[in-house]
Amino acid sequence: MDNIDLYRCAASALEAGRPVALVTVIATIGSTPGKVGYKMLVFGDGAGPVGTVGGGLLEAKMIAEAGRMLGQSQVGRFRFDLDGNADDEKGICGGSVEFLIETFDKAALPLFRELPARGDRNDSGVLVSILSQDGPPQKMCLTNVDQTEILGRAGLAPPQPPVSTRKMVGQAPPYEEIAAAIREVAATGSAGVRVSAGGVEAFVEPLARPPAVVLFGAGHVSYHIARFARATHFGVVVCDERAQYANRERFPDADEIVVADFGRVFERLHIDEHSYLVIVTQGHKCDQMVLEQAVRTGARYIGMIGSRRKTLTLLQKLRDRGVPQERLARVYSPIGVSIGAVTAEEIALSIVCELIKVRRLGDEAGLGHLSLSKGNEGR
Repeated sequence: MDNIDLYRCAASALEAGRPVALVTVIATIGSTPGKVGYKMLVFGDGAGPVGTVGGGLLEAKMIAEAGRMLGQSQVGRFRFDLDGNADDEKGICGGSVEFLIETFDKAALPLFRELPARGDRNDSGVLVSILSQDGPPQKMCLTNVDQTEILGRAGLAPPQPPVSTRKMVGQAPPYEEIAAAIREVAATGSAGVRVSAGGVEAFVEPLARPPAVVLFGAGHVSYHIARFARATHFGVVVCDERAQYANRERFPDADEIVVADFGRVFERLHIDEHSYLVIVTQGHKCDQMVLEQAVRTGARYIGMIGSRRKTLTLLQKLRDRGVPQERLARVYSPIGVSIGAVTAEEIALSIVCELIKVRRLGDEAGLGHLSLSKGNEGR
């Protein structure tokens, strides 16, 4: 379940009159089971939690603490050092983790209706949570707003900052540091940033849905890619010319299913820098048709299944058709992390591992790419 679905779940609970607690990992140092941005909902009626903040004893403690806080709308922060030993319930990860717990009643329903609606529209923007305060939670959605409006709505800027503060050299005013964090998250989509300046603390996180894997081909490998991609918090779009393969019965959890000729399928897709394109069609001609369109997009990742020989043949054909080498060099092929995969499930797992690697670690130049100039080199 991604954050947008989790917010939708919170809205449903609040509509039914059930108070909810939202637990978020807001900071980590070193090795920790939960990562920044992990979230979990806790309910006051005995229902099990939704989502996770890393599992284990710490998650159990957060569930218990959230349950105690559910009597009123409030904010709590909890920090743990994981420097115990194998017999110590603190754990042996060796890092530290900080949690934010916010409890909400029905008054927060408009916010939790707005969050999934913005996610469904794929609005760019951020969610800002003010940490340095007593009383009920203060959260706000910010989309396409300038710095002045950000600061005014968030209450982060002093009403009349002194001249010395406005003109200070070498140190940005506190409100500018927080505004910079807001702009950074909006631009990069990072998991979340905790920022502290001038006695004000905030946690800034992206609003948009997670990156989408677009599968070209709905065969056996795609079937398993879709399952693994969904489990690892990618969106999933399935495209094929064959309705008997691309349908809800085979892909019940896909965000979108597109049945269209591969020669025109991109006309029905929104591809941007958050898109991961995986080409696993039923034949070489279809692969080439999709690949030629894919390399003209700004997708974050383009991968194609097949042997080195097949890849080099298709790359050469596209080069002969005038596609620049720098575009062809973006293609990951043979696709997937090398794990000796044989079965459809194993191949799918290796592909999703590569998607995760690119998402988390970035796209290293030349790594995983097979170019015409060095086609005989191994990966």
